[in-house]
Amino acid sequence: MAAAPAAVFAILYAGGFLAQLFGNYAAWKQGGGIPGDGTSPAMASPDFFTCLASVFHPPYGVYGVLICIGLLAILLLMVMRMGYSDTGEYDTDRNFIYSAKGTYGTSGWMSRKEMAGVLDLVPDLRKHKGVVLGMLDNKAVCIPENPHINGNLAVYGSSGSMKTRSFCMNRILQAAVRGESLIISDPKSELYEKSSEYLRDQGYCVKVFNLVNPENSDSWNCLSEVEGQELMAQLFVDVIIKNTINNGKGDHFWDSCEMNLLKALVLYVDQSYAEQNRNIGEVYRLLTLSGESDLDSLFENLPPTHPAKAPYSLYKQASDTVRSGVIIGLGSRLQVFQSELIKKITTRDEIDLELPGQERCAYFLVTSDQDSTFDFLASLFLSFCFIKLVRYADKNCEGGKLPVPVHVLGEELTACGTIPDLSRRLSVIRSRNISMSCVFQNLAGLQNRYPLNLWQEILGNCDAQLFLGCTDELTAEFISSRTGLASVSVSSKSKQLGTWRISNYTPEFRETSGVGKRPVLTPDEVLRLPIKQALVIIRGQKVLKVDKMDYSKHPEASKLRSCKASAHIPEWRRLEQEQPKPSAAQPKPQTPAPKKPVKKKPKAASTSTGTKQTAAVPTAEAPNGIITTDKDSILS
Repeated sequence: MAAAPAAVFAILYAGGFLAQLFGNYAAWKQGGGIPGDGTSPAMASPDFFTCLASVFHPPYGVYGVLICIGLLAILLLMVMRMGYSDTGEYDTDRNFIYSAKGTYGTSGWMSRKEMAGVLDLVPDLRKHKGVVLGMLDNKAVCIPENPHINGNLAVYGSSGSMKTRSFCMNRILQAAVRGESLIISDPKSELYEKSSEYLRDQGYCVKVFNLVNPENSDSWNCLSEVEGQELMAQLFVDVIIKNTINNGKGDHFWDSCEMNLLKALVLYVDQSYAEQNRNIGEVYRLLTLSGESDLDSLFENLPPTHPAKAPYSLYKQASDTVRSGVIIGLGSRLQVFQSELIKKITTRDEIDLELPGQERCAYFLVTSDQDSTFDFLASLFLSFCFIKLVRYADKNCEGGKLPVPVHVLGEELTACGTIPDLSRRLSVIRSRNISMSCVFQNLAGLQNRYPLNLWQEILGNCDAQLFLGCTDELTAEFISSRTGLASVSVSSKSKQLGTWRISNYTPEFRETSGVGKRPVLTPDEVLRLPIKQALVIIRGQKVLKVDKMDYSKHPEASKLRSCKASAHIPEWRRLEQEQPKPSAAQPKPQTPAPKKPVKKKPKAASTSTGTKQTAAVPTAEAPNGIITTDKDSILS
């Protein structure tokens, strides 16, 4: 601001000095002065006030000012032709100047003007319901409540980068303010312990599917989601096979054989067992307690139109040795159902996956971040959440949108197994009023879970991305490329000294300037991003650097009450505790072993001995819910 007055005074001073020269020369000429006569015009006074006063003596004052302005314009034109006017914003932290030419790229940091309409700066979160991304100048940086981008968000953050404190907890608190339902993957049950009581106080229906401590888990009968549909059974089987591959490598032949057998067993249990016994534990029991001959007799007597018939027939195409290996391999995949606790939390239906779209619910999926044994159950849970909610919206909701918005908060998404067709689901859920946050530690983990460029499709369906920090070069290089290329001003200086002789000691100085390119953030600068800062990347916008906002600064944080996940007593445990226990004096009744079905002899035919015998009608009382179909029941 001070440069403009200084320039004006400089022009006036120089113009006044020139005006004195012109005036003195004119006076000398009028006095008869001639060049070469030994006289000369009077010298101009360098005094500032004398020069300033001379400006106002026409016409020489005007001449002096105009000459100074003309010289300044010529100087500016020369500077512009040399390229010095192409400089843009100066980066004080890294000591370089952006070039306004944009020769190699026009990327840079997002300005306040560019933020308008894309992000909101909110001084008081009690008056805003948008998603919190960070802070800038002590104001919350939020996605607008009705944004022009989809609601999917990708969050990168290595261990210790405040993923839980700066994003996940803020997302839960804002979801409660917005009235959204939540489906949360929660390694170590940290989010459940911090927010479940608060959500209950806000009127949420809170359920937890705890795969770390099953005794504190509500029960979810995953097999009931099949509902007798072959396509759902195919998805069910596909999730189990993909998430139970040893060392991440499978054999297509063996996987296909095991998939056919598992699909046949799933469809058989789903359509032939009594309703109270249709669960995945019975599938495992059917597999382990039956020999191959028992399974053969079981499926041979099914009608040709039974959906379990075709996959079992495909399984039977393999040789005897292969079939034995398939049974052993499939039993190994499902060995988690040897645990009685796992059977109990997959037997009853206490978690309704369609309810979050109808009323406010918070479902916590507690997974292990160290053991992948239960990954297939976590993947099944999230997969069927997407399927059930989308189908409910399409069939029962006006405009195909859920009346209650649902947000899936996938913290440590890679710890939830592989979710089939996740990229496709992310691209279509917005129209159903569903959104998802994909939170992961690094890009390598996401690539391992979703290879063959599926990880790129997942990130491509997230219009907003939040980078909290990383320690690996792969993620750093990816984020560096996402910040874009910027054109910068570059200059070089050189000095050459000739020292052949002292008389030729003539220093030569040279300075050149031009335009270069560099990423807004190099991979090294991404790795060195301060722990308290984050990067916000919005589709179609420049990158924005913000400060992380700890959830303790949220206005709703004062209402949080902590609890222990181990204190949760699910309904199935409560029912067990309410059942009367047998007294010590009274012997505990033993459950009789199921009787072996008696082989019925066919009645003698008086007319012909070649009459074909038909299968027996299923009995009404079948042990363990199995509706037997012939003499060769698996319980024989």
